[in-house]
Amino acid sequence: MDRRENANVIAFVYGGYLMRYVYLIIVVPFYGRILGVAEYGRVLASMSLMNVIWMLVGYGFTFVGMREVSKAQSVAGCNAIYSLHVSARLLLGVLGGCIGIAATMCSPVLSERPVIGLLATLLGVVSGLNLGWLFQGRQHFRTPIMIEVFGFALSLVLVLNLVRGPEDSVWVLASLLVSGVASSVISYGLTTFQLGWPRLKLAGVVPLVRSSTMLFCYSSGSVVLTASSTYLLTLLSTPAQVGYFGAAERFATIGLALMGPASQVFIPTISRQLAQGDKDGAQATTRRGATLLMGYGLLILCGALTLSPFMLPLVLGAAFEPSARVLQVFAWMFPFAAFNEFVAFYVFVPRRKDRLLAIAGVVSGAANLAAALYLAPRYGAIGMASARVIGEITLAAMLMGIMIRLELICLVPGAERAVEMVRVACGVRAQARAAKDE
Repeated sequence: MDRRENANVIAFVYGGYLMRYVYLIIVVPFYGRILGVAEYGRVLASMSLMNVIWMLVGYGFTFVGMREVSKAQSVAGCNAIYSLHVSARLLLGVLGGCIGIAATMCSPVLSERPVIGLLATLLGVVSGLNLGWLFQGRQHFRTPIMIEVFGFALSLVLVLNLVRGPEDSVWVLASLLVSGVASSVISYGLTTFQLGWPRLKLAGVVPLVRSSTMLFCYSSGSVVLTASSTYLLTLLSTPAQVGYFGAAERFATIGLALMGPASQVFIPTISRQLAQGDKDGAQATTRRGATLLMGYGLLILCGALTLSPFMLPLVLGAAFEPSARVLQVFAWMFPFAAFNEFVAFYVFVPRRKDRLLAIAGVVSGAANLAAALYLAPRYGAIGMASARVIGEITLAAMLMGIMIRLELICLVPGAERAVEMVRVACGVRAQARAAKDE
């Protein structure tokens, strides 16, 4: 795609994502006021569990599949990738279901109403089976957005009609599950019409799992711990602190998720350019992505610091005023998270640096977990938010070091000049070598 077409697709994708935030603008205040702090915290804890199951069922397949489909030259080739990934996700869905049941029973908050945890587990399995990666890899960027908008509309209608008070919190998860199943039926029906029926098989699943393990290690190190923060807090603090943290994290997640639409366009585009030998085009596309993401991270930092004390009590009610301070702590995470998103998915994934990405993710995840175990019991929601920031800073430092070592730092706008200035200041002679690009 040229720059204009690239911009048009990104604009459409962000337009679709705007509907997601219209949906959240409606339901988040509704949940906060109708369910109350404790019950809304329970729902948020179940959603945290759902995200963990989703990550497990996906097992790094999303980016591996997107990368491979973007290079496929025929319908038969796409069908083979489609069949293999569906087979692998179904097998891991069984494992994810067992883990979700165990996690529900182990959580003091969720075990009081286990149906919520079980529905969240099913929703995580259904979400893990989604086919957004396949549409994006085939450059059909508009299709998953339209299906997602349909799902939002359906769940919104169900939630507004079924949830009347704190005792109806189970209907929140039930409505999302019905919406997820309906969206999956449409996705699989459309894909089967275009590519044919998936041929489920065990052969090839183990090599796929093996090739996806590095990206899963990155996800389990940085993303799974991030997604499970609210659930983890149910084990370490009070229901009120879970509610304050969960509400603030919900807004932080909205800010982080706005980085996602661009990656749906940039990752397959950069992968295809590299596969075709267009290294200059891939570098130019990567730099555009860096400018977009890091500028966005700084913008959200300023917005969260200044608007949180006014917006959260206004949206959720006066009972959630402590959540504003938690969101201000989260604010410092955004610039680092934007940098990490850029390096991980715009630089390393298209260039097959999966192993290095996994090492960085595991180390930063360990730092996140250690900080959470120390800070959350002492400082509650503020401590858990601080642990998230520590994890993102650790990951950013490691990824920056790896990029400098691999001589890929030229892909970060302005970074190469800064590194040269540091070298001069330290008396190290700069070596004029081009960035290595596979």
